[in-house]
Amino acid sequence: MKKLLMLAAVLALALPLAGCPKPVTPATSGESAEEALRRAFVNEHVLFDFDRSNIRSDQVSVVQAKAAYLNQVNINAELQGYADERGTVAYNMALSDRRAKSVKNYLGTLGIAGSRLTTTAYGESNPVSSGTTEYDYQLNRRVEFVIR
Repeated sequence: MKKLLMLAAVLALALPLAGCPKPVTPATSGESAEEALRRAFVNEHVLFDFDRSNIRSDQVSVVQAKAAYLNQVNINAELQGYADERGTVAYNMALSDRRAKSVKNYLGTLGIAGSRLTTTAYGESNPVSSGTTEYDYQLNRRVEFVIR
């Protein structure tokens, strides 16, 4: 339980500093530390620069926090890659696939077995923001984590 509380503290501090659009909030009343960690794991996304699939330096701590969580629990995860609306459908599908695989590969260097992770490319489908500002586009250039 101490390890979970420490991990919750790390997530609460690291993820908002990494520039994620959805800050991690402490466990709400009635929510256990485990539930708060699970919520943070699926609600915090890894963001990418335009036309890039390498993990940004400000997003490394996000992936590291996710690896720490995966090291604490026995779950599998799907890494869902997305792109903003700029570019062709085919290009955005390939780019979102590279993004998901980039995160999977980095998690592998952090000790997470590849057999626990699957990747899926969604391209520009399912945007989290329908705006056309750079901030909106950034929110749509992401990898999401889904527990399987």
